[in-house]
Amino acid sequence: MMSSLGTALVTGASSGIGAIYAERLARREYDPILQSAVEKVAIEITNATGRSVTSAGRTSTMRRI
Repeated sequence: MMSSLGTALVTGASSGIGAIYAERLARREYDPILQSAVEKVAIEITNATGRSVTSAGRTSTMRRI
């Protein structure tokens, strides 16, 4: 298991600057949780960085995490 600097919650990670920040955080050894992101983005970042990336989807899902 890879060490982690912590978990980072990224909102608006489906595209644009949110997706860029999520990938950069993963490359810096954080494990992002992507709020309002499609699962495809989480899979792409995981494949590119090897980090544990979670797609939390809508806010109702976040309450359960």
